Amino acid sequence: MGTSYSSTFPVTPPADPDDPTCVAQHDQAAFEQVEQMLCHWDRPHRRSLHWMITLDQQPRAVELSQRCRTVLPEDGLDLIPPESLHLTVRRFGYVDEVPVDKLDAAVEGVGEHCQGTSPFRLHLLPLAGSPGAVRFSVAPWSPLLALHRAVSVASGHDEVDPLTLYRPHVGIAYSSRAQDPRPFVVAAREAQTLPSAEIVINELRLVELYRADHQYRWRVLERFPFTGDAMH
Repeated sequence: MGTSYSSTFPVTPPADPDDPTCVAQHDQAAFEQVEQMLCHWDRPHRRSLHWMITLDQQPRAVELSQRCRTVLPEDGLDLIPPESLHLTVRRFGYVDEVPVDKLDAAVEGVGEHCQGTSPFRLHLLPLAGSPGAVRFSVAPWSPLLALHRAVSVASGHDEVDPLTLYRPHVGIAYSSRAQDPRPFVVAAREAQTLPSAEIVINELRLVELYRADHQYRWRVLERFPFTGDAMH
């Protein structure tokens, strides 16, 4: 297993992306094959636009992240504070490279899609990771894949199957340096004894993302409530 975390991880999707047990087991198996944790912050960064689901107002997500912290090693991680919990759907582009007319068209297209999208339930499953982070697995993927496809089209990206490049997850800590993954793999196994959290997702946001003090921060540019009829 390679150690690059800039590519899709895990490389292959789970056999059943909508089954919580299948997703969690697949993610954990991939994490256990990681040879080295890398410094998450070694990646180049520029201010960028992202389609994102923010979780700071989700008490169950915040509570589960706090409980998982108690089993994580104290050294080698930058913990993600409650106000920064999020699930990225897709990066739109760099702020200085997205023309205003393209941004306006994307906002209109995504807004129309979200008007017909119903709120949906999402399970947060402790705990797995990647070479650059420790994170929750999430399921089901179907509503997230639909969002990914919609924002990709609206943003002008080439239309591809989301499963070829998108692995939904919620990070709770970033690796702060190159290091042995074993303590984090052991902690992830221990955290799997904790119950999962079910939350309701009812909004997508477009944010301007930037880094500050080994954390991600953002400014909300647009909110897109899901106003479809039935809960999924």
